[in-house]
Amino acid sequence: MVVFCFGFLALALAACGGGSADQAERRIPAPGTFVFTQGVDLWIQDEDGARLLIAAEQDQQLLHPAISPDGRRVAYVVFQLTQAEGTTIGTDLAIAELDDPKQELLTQHTRQAEFVWTPRWTPDGRSLIFTHEPGELVIRVAKLDLLRREIEILREDARDADISPDGSTLVFVNAPYSGDPHLVLRDLADGSETVLDPERAWQPRPFRIPRFSADGEAVIFSAGQFLPQVSAIALGLNGPEDIWRYDLATRDLTQLAAIGEDQPDFALSDDGRHVLIFGTFGIYLVADPATDPPFAIAPGEFHGSLDWIGSVSEAEWSEIRGLVYEIPETTQ
Repeated sequence: MVVFCFGFLALALAACGGGSADQAERRIPAPGTFVFTQGVDLWIQDEDGARLLIAAEQDQQLLHPAISPDGRRVAYVVFQLTQAEGTTIGTDLAIAELDDPKQELLTQHTRQAEFVWTPRWTPDGRSLIFTHEPGELVIRVAKLDLLRREIEILREDARDADISPDGSTLVFVNAPYSGDPHLVLRDLADGSETVLDPERAWQPRPFRIPRFSADGEAVIFSAGQFLPQVSAIALGLNGPEDIWRYDLATRDLTQLAAIGEDQPDFALSDDGRHVLIFGTFGIYLVADPATDPPFAIAPGEFHGSLDWIGSVSEAEWSEIRGLVYEIPETTQ
């Protein structure tokens, strides 16, 4: 028998699995550096434990952290939640140093309901790719050169883009307002595109936040549980989602985690062997390829988001599993 142990407090995890006090002090009981949302603020966890990184100003929320490839900076979204004198509802793109977290706005919305979302770093750390919604059902993927501060539109009618580790290819969700969009690869050199599911044979959809694996040989994404998106009004309101993996060479589609979470976010380990998932009901760590059913290692956060730099060794993976599963000795 396998006993599943999940607590609503981080301390419960250590108590349940017999973990150390150091583990109890960590928001996420895993190795590496994490930047994650907690309430409206951004928090960081590293070898010194978890602590506040950047506090949101009044009527704001900080979202979608993305740690730079060198581990020194974090890009994120500043959401202005209310309209008041001198402010409008919308989002801005910001950046800060992890060791000196002073917020610097990179873009600022200029009209009501103008949004930016899901920043992703280019492999060289010189640019950010992000989703831009200027309003009136227009949505596109843009690239911001951090040195020149110039914005280039990479693809109209697209969202949630990520760039391959070699910088040659985009993966994104196309036609997001159409009701049932595709996942698409775009060659940045010649502009050619490949639809990953042209015959719509995949049952999980609609798709969200695709990311390339560490070796660039697969795309990992969140997708709904057999619930087609029927209108633009339903965008992002499609019920429970799971985490899937598509191998670009073999064309195999596999489910990494059946979690049934509402708009989960996820991050990939540096070595590509694990996926950390941030859901409403829990934070889950799964192996890629999957070796266990998904298990929660910490409490979740409603529509939370995170990024992660780090990897999990075999010994650490065994220890993390031990915080959750109690496997009695086999008796003959």
